[in-house]
Amino acid sequence: MTDADDSRDLRLTTQGRPLPGMTIYAVDPEFGRRLPAGEAGELRVKGYLTPGYYHEPEQTLAAFDADGAFRTGDLGVVREDGRVSFRGRIKELIKTGGANVAPLEVEAILMTHPAVQQAYVVGVADRARGEVGVAAIELRPGLSVTAEALTTFCLERLASYKVPARIVFRTADEFPRTATGKVQKPRLREELERL
Repeated sequence: MTDADDSRDLRLTTQGRPLPGMTIYAVDPEFGRRLPAGEAGELRVKGYLTPGYYHEPEQTLAAFDADGAFRTGDLGVVREDGRVSFRGRIKELIKTGGANVAPLEVEAILMTHPAVQQAYVVGVADRARGEVGVAAIELRPGLSVTAEALTTFCLERLASYKVPARIVFRTADEFPRTATGKVQKPRLREELERL
């Protein structure tokens, strides 16, 4: 967690250091090897944890690695100073043309555009590249922007393979949501694949 004495920048760009008695590190999600500081991978946690799922040995076995670390399913970076930066969920990674794209990174860039109220990026099937990113955008009331302008905006700030292949516009009530109002990305992906 972050500390009250941390700078504003650190509090906004990291989730802070692990709590006492806890260890967090990143591993290569494909090969399971521990990654050096600064490299993005699956975050694993050791320390004060549950011993497993109650009466569910198969789930327990899947949730912990051979060293007893919990597989979070979160994509993140552990910096040199030990601070953790969350980058998204592993299962949401878009695998496009042999490269991995974290939707959270693309969404963060889109959210810096003055006309964008909300941005959600998902991977949809693509014959040539495996998957491509598609962005669903809600605009701020009274503002407008074209898909082409947002693509150019992204190209100026992201590597070209991270730029959404398609951008669609929706109103707030057109997004599939849970009962608590959170956007359901799996349903959004299904909807965007049909377009």
